[in-house]
Amino acid sequence: MVKSQISRRMILTGLGASVALPWLESGQLLGVEEAKTPPRRFGFMFWGDGIHPEEWWTKGSGENLELGPVFSSLEDVKGDINFIHGLKHPSNVVGGHAKGAAGMLTGHAPQNGRDIEGETSLDQVLANAWEDETVLPSLVLACERPVSGFHESGYSMMYASHLSWRSPVSPVPSELYPALAFDSLFESKGSKTHLSVLDLVREQLGDVSRKVSFADRVKIDEYATSVREVEQRLAKMQKRNVEETADKAVSSNVERPTDGIPNQLDEHTRLMCDVIALAFQTDRTRVSTLVMANNLSGQIYPFLGLNVDHHNYSHSCHGEEFAKITRFWVEQYGYLVRKLGSMQEGDGTVLDNCCLMAANEQWTFHNGAKVPLMMAGAMGGAFETGRTLDFEKADNDKMSSLFLTILERNGLKRSSFGNSSEALTGI
Repeated sequence: MVKSQISRRMILTGLGASVALPWLESGQLLGVEEAKTPPRRFGFMFWGDGIHPEEWWTKGSGENLELGPVFSSLEDVKGDINFIHGLKHPSNVVGGHAKGAAGMLTGHAPQNGRDIEGETSLDQVLANAWEDETVLPSLVLACERPVSGFHESGYSMMYASHLSWRSPVSPVPSELYPALAFDSLFESKGSKTHLSVLDLVREQLGDVSRKVSFADRVKIDEYATSVREVEQRLAKMQKRNVEETADKAVSSNVERPTDGIPNQLDEHTRLMCDVIALAFQTDRTRVSTLVMANNLSGQIYPFLGLNVDHHNYSHSCHGEEFAKITRFWVEQYGYLVRKLGSMQEGDGTVLDNCCLMAANEQWTFHNGAKVPLMMAGAMGGAFETGRTLDFEKADNDKMSSLFLTILERNGLKRSSFGNSSEALTGI
């Protein structure tokens, strides 16, 4: 059931599906109470095991902003991004392989041993503050399965594969299946999942289109096209997975999957990015995290011409193979930045009202000396963009200080977060 506080979107419902239209200038004509300003959103994309350091650099700001080779895919959107260098988490938060994901958004050192202890993560602090404004408090996604058991260092592997923590002892379960993540946005679960959510609300959609301005009709058409494209890609993926596993199912007596995970990581990641973009565009949630590769990741990259797993390549982080992997993850970030930047909202875009971060917990393998970090979007005017921000020699170089700043600029001032008790200046 849609919460009563959600009044700024037109909600269409039909046969178990629920669709929220994007921000429309004609809201008052439809009897929709529009907010004076668009909502703010927070997104975080994570991959583990470090980056290729030689290519991870930027210089200057604005028209003089120069990008290192690893950022070449971001050249056309660099004005929307801040490239932040030199911020740090304490070594007991992100050092080694076994605990970096859990410490990334908490700034808290996970507890060693059998008892799990982390801390509530930044995304969940924001989700708790905004939960009455949206249907879903947050969207927690992953492209790699969580890992169980214990690392040789004595830390639970739960820390290596969970970025989002609802409480110190409770990580938020992540959704691996793009189709199920899509269904959660439109409440089209159960027997209706084989139908298009747009078909289920077709009559209402047409009625709304006839009542709004020309500009809003264009927005609705663009939004419907985005939804349909994701639905079609999910349908093709599922059909292909079933066909590819049919012979194996016959020969090994295993059941064919009812819904699947894309066979290739690049397709999986793009679908998850599309789901996040739709979630933000329709205001179904304002908070999202995506774990693209765990710590000690077993992800493989045949589409990059690589045949060894991610973690093994990380031990040669200065080599060309790992450079390809780092470039690939930067490209995925750029894909979502562009997607959000193409979605009109009010006088700007959805990206203008976002803070979309991407980071790795380590600089090189086993070394959390500093956090590789990108931050896109102005978050409704909270941040300027298109800059190189270097905190390498700053008095305050704490990653948790940045988190305090994000909270403060969203009216959620706290006395401390992680290892910091002061907000970051110069950002």
